[in-house]
Amino acid sequence: MKINPYIFRNYDIRGLVPTDLNKTKVLAIARAYGTFLQRRKVRQAVVGHDCRLSGKDFSKAFIKGLLETGVDVIDIGLAMTQMVYFSQYRFQVNGAAMITASHNPHNFNGFKLGTDFSRTTVSDEVQEIRKTTLTGKYFRPEKKGKVVKKDVEKYYKRDLLKRIRIKKKFKIVVDTRHGTAGEFAVQIFKEAGCKVVGINLKVDGSFPKGTPDPTDERLMRELGERVLEEKADLGIMFDGDGDRVGMVDERGRILWNDLLIALFSQEILERFPGSKIIYNMLCSQVVSKVIKKMGGEGIMWLTGHSFIKDKIAEEEAVFGGELSGHFFFNDNFYGYDDGVYAALRVLEYLSQKKLSLSQIYDKLPKFISSPEIKIGCSDRAKKRVIKKLGEKLKKDFPKAKITDENVILGNDGVRVDFSDGMIVLRYSHNGPYLTIRFEAKKKEVYNRRKQYIKRALKKHKEIKWEDELGINLDSLA
Repeated sequence: MKINPYIFRNYDIRGLVPTDLNKTKVLAIARAYGTFLQRRKVRQAVVGHDCRLSGKDFSKAFIKGLLETGVDVIDIGLAMTQMVYFSQYRFQVNGAAMITASHNPHNFNGFKLGTDFSRTTVSDEVQEIRKTTLTGKYFRPEKKGKVVKKDVEKYYKRDLLKRIRIKKKFKIVVDTRHGTAGEFAVQIFKEAGCKVVGINLKVDGSFPKGTPDPTDERLMRELGERVLEEKADLGIMFDGDGDRVGMVDERGRILWNDLLIALFSQEILERFPGSKIIYNMLCSQVVSKVIKKMGGEGIMWLTGHSFIKDKIAEEEAVFGGELSGHFFFNDNFYGYDDGVYAALRVLEYLSQKKLSLSQIYDKLPKFISSPEIKIGCSDRAKKRVIKKLGEKLKKDFPKAKITDENVILGNDGVRVDFSDGMIVLRYSHNGPYLTIRFEAKKKEVYNRRKQYIKRALKKHKEIKWEDELGINLDSLA
């Protein structure tokens, strides 16, 4: 089958609908994934889909492909990604497929594919599925698989609430931006004892108010304004499939998710001193400083939920997190990313400490940090552009600490650490774009770094300054 090879990314599969993905191509990918499972003697899989307009049709096609390879399917229907992972434990099933394109725009879709409990495909496994899709050499069973439909919402909700003790009745604003979390999250917070002001809750896969993305500064500022209007304790935003979360404090200030990583690290290291914490290369120096202060061992690693989960397992770490809003708790949870559980953990911590989110925020080390900036660059060009930019960074800052493929095998960019902040330039595994971040202690240094990055980027004609995948470009103005 002819299919765009670039949709098979480093850990997920994502592409444009219907150009890259249609029902025929989804069927072929499902057969390939079913073959992947059969090679590993995995003969059952959970399947769920988010609210994207193509989700239901793609789910049907994907289930058909699995059945044709002899894999039995538990269909949980509309779900947040973490509900698929939870279902693996609920039904004791290794296989899992979530049909979602996460934070990509509404005209994308794709797949997060399970390889074991709380584990999803990484590079070699995605390429194995790609090769099988292209060759069409699928497993042919003696008999087809069977499908059953299950509703896991009440079990998922019960499991979360039994783990959390919130001692204060918080007033929170929850914005799901018409994503899948609008179907599930608010009721969980209410049952946890919160007074909830819900906005943009109606599920609509066309995302009429823009792509749900808690890294988008414009959306988070809107949330902050609503928190101030409501005199709420904090605000919470989810991405399209609910496994990522972002927050603002009661003063309407955005806490970029590396600050939440620092908060979670502090809370966990209070209870498990000396433990390992995994975080990705886009994170502020705040994270490493807090981990070191608390006596933990911080390990910077590859960006991507699959890579972080694998590293957590390898290092037996108690926690991991990414700037994008993926948080992985391995202390009193399953180790997978769940935006709702992460938000509940923040509320629990604040109630225990009898502090507001702003009081926690104000105690953290202070940096002026940009949001995560995403800028269009084709899949064909992005690695080449980042390589050239990385060479420039290393030449221009010879005395800085460099983190690249020579430090983290398979890394996707370059991080330059100074005594007062950092610069990161990398290419995305999820789509045709670059991601940029920088920080400093002083405003004038921050501005110099911003202008340096902007000038460097302007020299590359491959960069698309006007692109639907672009986010937070105002931060380079």
